[in-house]
Amino acid sequence: MAKSKSNAAKNIIVLFVIALVSVTILAVLNEITMEPIAKAEADARIAVYKAVYQDAADFSELDTAKDYKCVDDTIVINSVLEAKDGSSQKIGYVIDATSKNGYGGDVQIAVGITDSGEITAFKVISASETPGLGAKALEDEYASQFSGLKAEEVKWVKGAERVKENNEIDAISGATITTKATTQAVNEAINLYNTELKGE
Repeated sequence: MAKSKSNAAKNIIVLFVIALVSVTILAVLNEITMEPIAKAEADARIAVYKAVYQDAADFSELDTAKDYKCVDDTIVINSVLEAKDGSSQKIGYVIDATSKNGYGGDVQIAVGITDSGEITAFKVISASETPGLGAKALEDEYASQFSGLKAEEVKWVKGAERVKENNEIDAISGATITTKATTQAVNEAINLYNTELKGE
């Protein structure tokens, strides 16, 4: 009986030591990988911002997103960046926003807007939309429709409904929910630009 108690105590100690060593190794690995992961994420964000504002040489984050109250509470403004040219002069903004209204959940976008009130480009940063349908929001064919639009409300139309007018884009076929989510996020970014940034 004493032997079985002794064996049980040894097993508990061995398991405790294994768990302690495992936790220590995981903590060390986490510490080692945390900085490279954070850098990779920051580099990926800058690549997206550069894609939506190709004329920008540098970006600096503004505090505007913290104080801005979204008109639509299903939209979140993640960040607002000032886009600068090679001489560090402001040429416009990049606004990063998330709509909670995607078919598969959150849809995060970035949109560039010049000082003169024109959209430079639009890009979906992340989304979990249906492959072959809503996922088309990530494709250039959809995104390119935003380039050159005015920083005014963007509307979408279904291709067969009518000919597009100013500041209208074609909806993604079979993905009205995704189209609505992306345009809502863009329109919130445009509203922020017009109420908080325009003319500064």
